[in-house]
Amino acid sequence: MNIPDQPKTSLKTISLFPLPNSVFYPGTVLPLHIFEERYRQMVADSIDSGQWIGMVLLQPGYEEEYYKSPDINPIGCAGSLEQWNRHDDGKYDIVLRGQSRFRIIREVGDTLYRQAEVELLHNANDQSVDPSSEHYRRLIGNFHAFTSQLPLDNAQNVEMDVQDCKTLGEMVDRVAYFFDQQLSERQHFLEELDVLKRYQKIGELIDLKKRIVHQSALFAKKGFDSRLN
Repeated sequence: MNIPDQPKTSLKTISLFPLPNSVFYPGTVLPLHIFEERYRQMVADSIDSGQWIGMVLLQPGYEEEYYKSPDINPIGCAGSLEQWNRHDDGKYDIVLRGQSRFRIIREVGDTLYRQAEVELLHNANDQSVDPSSEHYRRLIGNFHAFTSQLPLDNAQNVEMDVQDCKTLGEMVDRVAYFFDQQLSERQHFLEELDVLKRYQKIGELIDLKKRIVHQSALFAKKGFDSRLN
């Protein structure tokens, strides 16, 4: 069943946490260690107010401007604080739960950390799923076909819990987050709002991973170590 389109525009003020190496998706979790003073304040304020924290990628060349306001990617993922622990030295360990893709409209506020008014981005071509639906069975079947090719020790450590996913968009984001990809590829996946296109992309990625595992197994049987290539 297709899900009705969401309102075109939904604005919200969030904190911004620019990093050079973190991209995550709605419905996934991101653990972070917070040590800079400005971001300690950001976490403390978020605990008090419930304001979401928006993860955004720093643009290349950020290094010289890191402690100021370097250029950032305008599209990110906002998360709510799911867990936090404040250490005696004021540092935090936190876990963010992804809530929504967003696009930065403008930066606002005068806090130590950056804040922005953002447009929350909604999926296109989303649909509800359950274990009996075709897209669910195909995606999970393909994923299990991949894990069945892994060495036994690795396969036993692979878990993919999507039973609480209500929509195809949630499901493909959860599966995609499992795989280690280049940051540019993760960002491109984040920016794709068409769920069916994301579904196709993750299917192609799983097929690629299956081929790699299969080829590695053939090399191993012949006495070659593919890690040397």
